[in-house]
Formats: sequence, structure tokens, C-alpha cells
Amino acid sequence: MSRKAPATEAPVDADQVLLEELRQAPPQQDADGQPVWPAADPSRPVGKGNPPRGRRSQSHKPRATHMEVETRIAEAQLWIAQRLPLAEMREKAAQNWGITNIKTISRYLALARQRMVEELISDRRRHQAEQIFALNDCARRAMDAGQFNAAVGAFRVIAEIGGLLRAPIKPPEAKT
Repeated sequence: MSRKAPATEAPVDADQVLLEELRQAPPQQDADGQPVWPAADPSRPVGKGNPPRGRRSQSHKPRATHMEVETRIAEAQLWIAQRLPLAEMREKAAQNWGITNIKTISRYLALARQRMVEELISDRRRHQAEQIFALNDCARRAMDAGQFNAAVGAFRVIAEIGGLLRAPIKPPEAKT
């Protein structure tokens, strides 16, 4: 007895369905014909460890290793630096890490933000130098393109970062 299946599916044989049911059946029966699962131990009282908990589902993934966690945090730092929207970060986490739990993703993002702040505080001089170098390049390209206002703005920010310019360029307007 085989049933007709749509053209996209292979025909399913009734014998195969019965075979799968038999493979999932318990190996033994008691005197009343009830299934006896080998996991239950009748000599022990039924409690926390008897019968043991069921096995994990096929889709279960084991905990991430230390290296995987560090890689995920670094990847989250990159997403934060790129200023991706939160929804896109969640999609990428689901694709790259296989995590769909929003709370877990939020923990990774919070840890990434915390590490970014710690790194900024501990390596402040290096970050200042990197920003000044990048702004210098930006000012040079702006001057080459004839955008002198942008170049002056870049040099002003360089002066602020370097601590040369502390006061605002324009004095505050007097209140009348």
C-alpha cells in the first residue's frame, strides 16, 4: 500500500512508516503488555533521578567554547562600531552563531560595549593618535578637493583632541 504523493515529494511507503514506528518502540513489555522503558529502574523510587530526564533535541547546540565566546564578542564589537541597527545585529547573530534568544544576544552586545569602553579608557593615547592621524588624512583630502570648510573643521577637531583648543571658537551669545 503506497499513497500518492505530490510530484515534489518522493512516494512514502506504508511499510517504511511502520518500520519507523517499530524502531521507536520500547524493546520490552511487562506481563500486561505495557511498554517497559529501560530508563526507569523499578528497584529505585521514582524521583528526581528516576526516570532520568529525556535526551536533548536534535536541534540542541552545546555551550560555546571560550574561543567561540571571544570571537562572538569581537564580532559584536565590530557590529557596534559599524552602528548597525539592533534588528540587523540580531539577524546576524542568528545566522552566524545560531542564537535566536534575544536575551543571550543582548548579553553579548552589552559585554562587547563594556569591553569597548574599557579599551578606550586604557588605551586613550593610542586612540587619540589614531583619530588625529585619520583626521589629518581627511583634512588633506578635503583640501585637495577644494573643500576648505571641511578641512578647517577637521583641523579644529584635531586641536580639540590634542588639547590645544579648550574654549569654543565662537563666544556664547549674550542674553538680552
